[in-house]
Amino acid sequence: MADYAEAVRAYYERNRAHLDPWEPTRAPDFFTLAYHRRELEMTWRAQIRDECARFAVHPREGDELLALINLWDIRRGVKQSATLGYSVDRAHEGQGYVTEAVRAVIGYAFGALGLHRIETSYHPTNQRSGRVLQRLGFSVEGYARDYLFIDGAWRDAILVGLTNSTWQPD
Repeated sequence: MADYAEAVRAYYERNRAHLDPWEPTRAPDFFTLAYHRRELEMTWRAQIRDECARFAVHPREGDELLALINLWDIRRGVKQSATLGYSVDRAHEGQGYVTEAVRAVIGYAFGALGLHRIETSYHPTNQRSGRVLQRLGFSVEGYARDYLFIDGAWRDAILVGLTNSTWQPD
């Protein structure tokens, strides 16, 4: 796990400026190996409790970490849903990795996890992310003002969702 923690730490370090406008303000120790070791341990325990699922995207050949995808806040009972989050390495934007990987995660969520709904949001100026979600079949469900505290301020978000009854895998 230590090697993977270092890969995740390095991913965030090299993408710091690229991801800052879209992600929450980071804890002071976020870019340390110790932080990511703790985070991976907590995520592993949460996965065992069926609260989240975390995925790493690598090229077909090689070990480079290209993107991270998370299903978090998995809710069972009458809802059977999760919230999707993802990021991609700046050097690999626009190459289809995220679309392909998120499509696979959606298939896993609706198949193996038995979820009915996946929801997420994106910043109104993040058109690239909006297009990815649209290609994957997500529908716009609303606009939330001051929805998330991102990059030091409350930011608006476009809310989108996808259900297993509307999803059409390729």
